[in-house]
Amino acid sequence: MTRMTSREKVVHIRRNVENFGDPYLRDMKPEEAAVCQECRCVYAGGRWQLESQAANHLKKAKNVVTTVCPACRKTHDRMPGGVVTLAGQFVQAHREEILNLLHNESERARTVNPLERIMDIEQEDSGLVVLTTNEKMAQRIGRAMQRAYDGDVQYKWSRDTKLIRVNWRRD
Repeated sequence: MTRMTSREKVVHIRRNVENFGDPYLRDMKPEEAAVCQECRCVYAGGRWQLESQAANHLKKAKNVVTTVCPACRKTHDRMPGGVVTLAGQFVQAHREEILNLLHNESERARTVNPLERIMDIEQEDSGLVVLTTNEKMAQRIGRAMQRAYDGDVQYKWSRDTKLIRVNWRRD
């Protein structure tokens, strides 16, 4: 990322940051609009939106194509951007409450970016494993668990920062 100074000189703010693109976020530039045939999200105005948020774009569009959005493609391919492990006796004792928190966080995130969602929630002996479509959703869950229930949380990014593992534990 660069910024211009008063002398029009380029100043590098972030050095040695590699730009790893998400292959699922291909450059999709339809002429008008596109609708995901599975979740009904709409690509319009240069970004993915909920169908209700893109109503004006859809009304004005002369040509609307169907496609499968990146989040639905990741879900089909089981290629998470985040893996959240919730472990400890607390998880077993408060399972339903935690599941409600997870679903509420997913819905909140989806109104901002419909590509941020929970792909799957798996029950394991030690607790729950939550797969998310991107790293931001996993971080969001880690912060929500920490805020609501305290416990210990750790964030571990992959080298390309397109996968995060969040480990939360409370006994």
